[in-house]
Amino acid sequence: MLSLGRAGLDKLADSVAREAGLKIQGQIGQLEGYYLLCPGPEGQAGEGRGAAEVLAAHPDVIWHSQEQVLRRTKRSLTFNDPIYPQQWHLHNEVRVGMDINVTGVWERNITGSGVTVVVVDDGVQHTLKDIQPNYSPEGSYDLNSNDPDPMPHPDAHSDNHHGTRCAGEIAAAPNNSFCAVGVAYGSRVADDGRTVDGPHPLGKAALQHGVIAGRRGFGSIFVVASGNGGKTEDNCNYDGYANSIYTVTIGAVDESGQMPFYAEECASMLAVTFSSGDRLLRSIVTSDWTLQKGKGCTEGHTGTSAAAPLAAGMVALMLQVRPCLTWRDVQHIIAYTATKYEDRRADWKTNGAGFHHSHQHGFGLLNAWRLVNAAKVWESVPFLVSYQSPVLREEEPIPVSPDRLTLTWNVTAADLQQSGMQTLEHVSITVTMTHPRRGNVEITLVCPSGMTSLIGARRVRDMDPSGYTDWTFSTVRCWGERAEGQYSLDLTDYSDGVLSSGVLKYWKLTLYGSSMSYEEVKQRQRLVEDAMGGQYLNSSFSLPCPPGLDIPPVMVSPLTSNSLKSLLLLGCFALFWSLYYTLEVSLAHLDPAGLCRRGRGPDQEGGRGGGGGAGNAHRAGQGGQSAPHGGRRQPHIAPPTAPLCPVIGPGPVC
Repeated sequence: MLSLGRAGLDKLADSVAREAGLKIQGQIGQLEGYYLLCPGPEGQAGEGRGAAEVLAAHPDVIWHSQEQVLRRTKRSLTFNDPIYPQQWHLHNEVRVGMDINVTGVWERNITGSGVTVVVVDDGVQHTLKDIQPNYSPEGSYDLNSNDPDPMPHPDAHSDNHHGTRCAGEIAAAPNNSFCAVGVAYGSRVADDGRTVDGPHPLGKAALQHGVIAGRRGFGSIFVVASGNGGKTEDNCNYDGYANSIYTVTIGAVDESGQMPFYAEECASMLAVTFSSGDRLLRSIVTSDWTLQKGKGCTEGHTGTSAAAPLAAGMVALMLQVRPCLTWRDVQHIIAYTATKYEDRRADWKTNGAGFHHSHQHGFGLLNAWRLVNAAKVWESVPFLVSYQSPVLREEEPIPVSPDRLTLTWNVTAADLQQSGMQTLEHVSITVTMTHPRRGNVEITLVCPSGMTSLIGARRVRDMDPSGYTDWTFSTVRCWGERAEGQYSLDLTDYSDGVLSSGVLKYWKLTLYGSSMSYEEVKQRQRLVEDAMGGQYLNSSFSLPCPPGLDIPPVMVSPLTSNSLKSLLLLGCFALFWSLYYTLEVSLAHLDPAGLCRRGRGPDQEGGRGGGGGAGNAHRAGQGGQSAPHGGRRQPHIAPPTAPLCPVIGPGPVC
């Protein structure tokens, strides 16, 4: 609907107002698509009494609410931390509104209490005055030195301060007359040492394990930065962490709301929050280490990795008010609450479910007030389900621009019937292709609604001649749309024609979503907007939370080399025994059912003791084979007693 433009929206809003007997007062501030409607002249008062019913039934109205004049009790927060006034990302007095809107949440004593945030980085100086009160030693480990102390080590470049800065952004203690304040200053922070490289098979397994077993079965929330390769036109869909369905990918905007030169864009990005920009704009103010050149505080924290900790802190605030939010609930709430902000570089599109998304901003700018209010009223989404197409072998050459290779796959209602999927969350494409310079190839996915995702952007510096081997691209731009329909994959080669052409070997489509209907998606959009007044935070209202799963530690600990060897030996033994038994039966022409009957003893045989043939047939059916008329034995296949699908998160993936 937002694609109508301002003039089109104004005209539509005026039409809706007249139908409801109301008078339009214009758009509400900078909130595109939001309009203030007031009672009309005295002669229309009778119609105005039914305005709520008209608006609720109108197909072009996503949400409406009758506003009331409220009296606000004056409340203020004062911190004695000396650099807090300069933390513009928390409360911006120079560019009003260009902050994460968190102070109203703090005023209601929502500070991330009871939540632990783990910083996966180069260490945390946990003895720092801002960090020590909220440091969690039991959740910390140094993977480099293999010890429980993640204290960063001084180095020649004096740059092992990054983890300490991120920890300060999240949980720096307030009112200690030192440096600054964290977003979730009531939360605890831990660190697991340095992590590099993309997710290999064990890394992917660790992410999946985290969303299954973390937080008593509700799933760990993995927040990752989109990356700082924007200057070289890199794209976060080439980052295996950023395009995973299990992570929350966060990009950056500067103090003016524009995408910085260093920030990467991609179709898998969920949202953005604040970080540094050019030299004329301020950077993030946070704690810093005191080793080497560090002074315990910095006003120069930069990059998308300065934005991700702010997002993690806001997630901690959400989890305080509703601890049973699952990892997917958090992703949904971000999609439902992030706000669109105009940027000259943004390619905003509104999808078939009414969500706006750009490759540069994701679903929009994170807002702590909106996130926490939505979390307060959020009901957990249905189980995650998936659909996967067969491997589609093509062996098709990739044409040079302006031509393109277009491939389609139609997902029918029958395809989705077993899983029950109705609406989408993530859509993934796994590609294997050859090309002498793969950075010249552009890959686009089109969902059934017509929503387009640039999942494989051109990269001028990617001269790799090996192409892609089972690389998975993903998008969230079709979030909430109906899953049924035709999906199109477009590939174009932007080479100059001198190089040999690439070949698409095969590809595969994977859909992730739930049984949530399209109508329920729209209903949740209205529910979330209705909660933004703060009435639920101001009251004792709270949806009940299930207790979670008491998962034994042995089930959540990673597999060791010894346990892997044991599993391998057991598997080999089982394989050997199966082969031995199969050979014995086939070579000796033995009848397993007959062996079972002979093992029962003579007085249990059918046809003796007056049992007759009927008793024999009944027992044979129970024993595994039956002999119907005609003398030919047919296998008896027992119906499964449980769904044949693996479990991901709080529910099955079918």
